[in-house]
This record gives sequence, structure tokens and C-alpha cells, in this order.
Amino acid sequence: MIGVREPRSLLDVAPVMPVISMRSAGSPLAAARAADAIAEAGLPLVQIAVDAPAVWDAIERIRSESPQIVVGAGALTAAGEPALARAAGAEFLVATAADPALRIAMRAAELPHLPSVATVLDAIEVLDEGYSDMVLHPAAALGGLRHLAALAAFAPGARFAAAGGLTPADLSGYLAAPNVGCVIADWLAPRDAVRRRDWNRIGRLAAVSVTLSTPTVRRERAL
Repeated sequence: MIGVREPRSLLDVAPVMPVISMRSAGSPLAAARAADAIAEAGLPLVQIAVDAPAVWDAIERIRSESPQIVVGAGALTAAGEPALARAAGAEFLVATAADPALRIAMRAAELPHLPSVATVLDAIEVLDEGYSDMVLHPAAALGGLRHLAALAAFAPGARFAAAGGLTPADLSGYLAAPNVGCVIADWLAPRDAVRRRDWNRIGRLAAVSVTLSTPTVRRERAL
């Protein structure tokens, strides 16, 4: 079994884990302001998606200007990204590709992290590497709650952050699944709201997600 820094706390900090797309944000400043609005609504962890070159500047800015936010790099798909995320100041890593080379790179970065899986075989492989917590992506396209039920049957030791294709209406159903620890929310910072600098709307979306999710969000600094 490979020695792994157990990422359980990433699933336990809050039932909703926001992710901000850099393609939507457009600039590090806008991403930072959106992260501030989300955190003020009560969600202490914020991922910045690695989907545009400015992501590293955005992570660095949030880390330096908003120390109350636990900022991570999300939507990792390539083995070269974990080291860049660590250098930018990311405090945790979240993958969306079921890639063994990416898992090796995340372990090498020595940050709390969540590998990604899609199939039952993926989950069993990741469990065999010593993980218990992982991302299910894209959850909706893979069959949603039915797929989670199959995973519970064939990979009972796995616990998931459900990501991809979900909406606020899905929160309660997914969080009620016994093998789901949190839902990754990509709807909290929509492109039009960020481009219009409508931080109040982003804050309201985050607050609604907090209200819809249970148990109560807990603030935890230590990962």
C-alpha cells in the first residue's frame, strides 16, 4: 500500500465545496472577489479551477490577500499541475481526471488532496492505493445517485465528493447518500455575475447553498 496523506478533512469542512472557473472569472482580481463573497456567506474552502493560465496568479492573490479563505487548486487533469499549484500557494488539490500519474504528482506535492474516479474499477484501484476519500466526476453524467449506489456496493470503503453537472436542487439528495461527504458546487460564481462584478448575487447563491445543505457548515482552518 502506498503511503498517502489522508484527505478526509477536505470532505468534512463543509457539505458544499465551491469551485470558481478562471474562464468565467477572467482575471485574478475577479476570482479573488468572488472567493471573498463565497467565504463571507459561510463556505470556508474555495477551489480555483485550473482552466486558464491566470489560475496561479489568482491562487497567489487569494492566499496573500484573504488569509481567512482556504484556497485550493481544483479541476486538476495533468501531472504537471500539482507542483505549480503548490508553488502558487494552494493549500489543497482536487482532481477531475482518473489518472494514476496525476495521483502520483498530487502525493509528491504533499498537500491534502482528492483523486478523481469515474468507474467502480477506478474506485477500487484508488482504494488499493490507500485512499478512502475521492471525487466522483462527472457525477450526473455517470448516473448520479444510481451510480453512487453501485459504488457503495462494490467499493464500500470509498467516500465521495460529487462533482460535475449538479445544481442546488441536487444538494439534499446527494448529501443524503451515505457515501457522499460533500458536493462540489460550480454554480456559485456564474460568468455573468462575475463579469458584472455582482458580488452580492454570488454571496446570495453561496448563502442559499449553505441553507440547503446539511449538516451545518463548520469553519476549520487546519487541514
